[in-house]
Amino acid sequence: MAGETGPFNMSRAMAMVMAGLFTLACYNVLEISISIFTTFRRRSGLYFWSMVVATLGILLHAIAGFLRYLALAPNFTMGLLVCIGWYAMVTGQSVVLYSRLHLVTTHARYTRWVLYMIINFFALHIPTTVLFLGSNHGVNEFIEPFNIYERVQLTGFSLQETIISALYIWEAVTELRLLLAMKGPCGQRVISNVVIVNALAVLLDVTLLATQYSGYFTIQTTLKPVVYSIKLKMEFTVLNSLIAVVRTNPSNIEDFQRLHIEDLNIKPRWSGDHSDGSATADTPCADDHSQRQKASKESPLQTHHSWVSSNNQLGCV
Repeated sequence: MAGETGPFNMSRAMAMVMAGLFTLACYNVLEISISIFTTFRRRSGLYFWSMVVATLGILLHAIAGFLRYLALAPNFTMGLLVCIGWYAMVTGQSVVLYSRLHLVTTHARYTRWVLYMIINFFALHIPTTVLFLGSNHGVNEFIEPFNIYERVQLTGFSLQETIISALYIWEAVTELRLLLAMKGPCGQRVISNVVIVNALAVLLDVTLLATQYSGYFTIQTTLKPVVYSIKLKMEFTVLNSLIAVVRTNPSNIEDFQRLHIEDLNIKPRWSGDHSDGSATADTPCADDHSQRQKASKESPLQTHHSWVSSNNQLGCV
């Protein structure tokens, strides 16, 4: 099959498709890079560096693969760079999701399981790298095992990303739904975005699998940087909106009321000044404000917010 061992004779249509996918991947990388360095206030932490590594991995994989297929650079050297970019692109993206997983779940064991899974699945890189580089170094006996193991590793990494995406969706519609509902329409939109983005990520992985199992290795490897750049761009956007909403915690009943009053375009009549800066609404429900305020101090939302704030990974953006 063409592409596994280096440059090959391709039609003009194939060359145009590959050039288009390469251009799209590079454009997405440029857009993500600008977003990273304009969004992060503190350029440190796991979230920041995993985003940087994953983005650079996409760029390296795309450029090295394009030069390799068109015989514009030494085949083995480009093959080695493809492997390095592949490491950073695939595992880096899983680490991006892991780094923000604590925002959607308070179960520490979930984050530990995901970390263990990423470490274990990383082992899939090693046999593929050996077989791929051997095939491109003239060891013909490695070509057929590589074709088989290429499908195995692609399925394995797709399964890993599907599990992480499913965990985000599950936690968003169960544990976070009630908590973010207190944020008003903004919180509801974040829940919807988390579900939609992770569902689209799974569909994009299915596209890669379908391309590989259909026997189009060259298209699959050229499409892969595009798929990962799209997923990274979507996940970066939705994770940042999730961070912003989780940090904006209505700590008292006045904030909670203000959110709903603004949504309804109702201007309340406030009366009474207090030494602590609070105010009392001149409504029939004012009598139970103190009870509701006391209850809000022990609400699940504050508990979740406190748990998130205490996490060492929070505060990267």
